Amino acid sequence: MPWTYRIVDHGEHFVLHEVELDDEGHVRDWLRRSIDFACDRDCSPGGIVSLLEDALKEARRAPVLKLTKDGALVEPA
Repeated sequence: MPWTYRIVDHGEHFVLHEVELDDEGHVRDWLRRSIDFACDRDCSPGGIVSLLEDALKEARRAPVLKLTKDGALVEPA
């Protein structure tokens, strides 16, 4: 299952999270912590820039997810 970046509405603020999608493109799982962009020394600073650019593209094209009070993510209808 592919992992991607999605903006999640936490009610009082928005956070970028990594989410796992199922075969139909629906959220299957997600990482509860916000995203840290880092790479090994052999990746170079350009590696972080590339990761940020990929995350920006994905966040722009995908709808914002809503976090419910019980900790579940809701996709827009």
